Amino acid sequence: MKMQRGSYFRRIIWVGIVVGLVLISAGAYCGDVTEVEIGGITSLSGVAAPWGIGMNNVWQLAIDEINNGGKWWKKKGFTVNGKKYNWKLKTYDHAFDAGKAVSAANRLINRDRVKIIFAFDGGMIKAFQPISEKAKVITVAYASPGKDYINPKNFYTWMYGIDCMAAVIFYPWLEKNTDIRRIAILEPDHWTGHTTEAASRFGISKTKLEIVFDDFFPADMTDFYPILTRIIQKKPDLIDIGNVDPAARALIVKQARELGFKGPMYIITPDIANLKSVAGWENCEKLYFAPYDTQLTEGQKYVKDMYVKRFGEENWIGAISYIFWDYAFWLSEAIEKAGTFDTTTVCNVLEKMKLKSIYGEPAYFAGKGYYGINRMPLYPYNISQVQNGKLVQVISGAYATYLK
Repeated sequence: MKMQRGSYFRRIIWVGIVVGLVLISAGAYCGDVTEVEIGGITSLSGVAAPWGIGMNNVWQLAIDEINNGGKWWKKKGFTVNGKKYNWKLKTYDHAFDAGKAVSAANRLINRDRVKIIFAFDGGMIKAFQPISEKAKVITVAYASPGKDYINPKNFYTWMYGIDCMAAVIFYPWLEKNTDIRRIAILEPDHWTGHTTEAASRFGISKTKLEIVFDDFFPADMTDFYPILTRIIQKKPDLIDIGNVDPAARALIVKQARELGFKGPMYIITPDIANLKSVAGWENCEKLYFAPYDTQLTEGQKYVKDMYVKRFGEENWIGAISYIFWDYAFWLSEAIEKAGTFDTTTVCNVLEKMKLKSIYGEPAYFAGKGYYGINRMPLYPYNISQVQNGKLVQVISGAYATYLK
């Protein structure tokens, strides 16, 4: 009896183990749906955390929209050769440290086996790009578009949008529509700063505007009074602080106003919450924001409502949030159309796709005229200015035609 009872209980234990293993292995599935990881590398801590946390929030909203079949995607998951898939976002913090960015890329590619990475900042992307390109992993760069990493040799790297290349829209418009003629450029002394400065110069080269000051500052600087004093002595009509990080740019705005500069400034991917809390909204009068949309599309209204409901109005980082939305959908559609996860095939399909963008249509990939390869999406682009305390859209539906 004892032997029989022991045998019986051993059978029950083994059955339990088998059932447990089946349930564990089913964790990668939901019914007939397979879960696929998509990677994120951004700054969840450090000086650029306001951007990094906000973009990660939007990436997650987009992934959830695809998985759950929301208003934008209109179906649950995506299908490849009759098989259903969902995404799972896995994000690592690089804290604006290139070494940490490389470590994160190695984990995502070699351990997590991702085929797509969303990544923030060109300097960080350049650090791990040799690894991602060799592995044929698609990288979407949320960064300034430098020719040194957006080019035909880096087939798998894509730009999120025109970013600092908005200068080719902004400066010709500025010359035509305002009395501004003298420009000062101030950027941080790192890769992103130098790339943005070059883009501003390129935009200004399409005009007869004069650059009266052009310099860089140490990335950890917080006392801008001396360099701003030098700038103001040059009597610029506008100060371009394009891609300065959110914390530093708010200090620059505040300190420039304290020194008596009353003119406009030009900012790319503005963090409104940080400007309000550090610079003071009254000091933001006349600032230009690129992009910034006050006349929202239905898609933008939808995303903002979701973001505020989930993360709170106080954490809404402004119109910059919209730039992080589109790519999850474009890539999902490209994979469906390609009928494979093979990234070479997916890239070839994606490049030729007509795009549905949160900014409106038409939307398509361009950039060959400047970068030698079509890796930059063009869509209706809007720029706003603070006028009497309110954001007013001054440029609507423009295209960066110089980049085609």
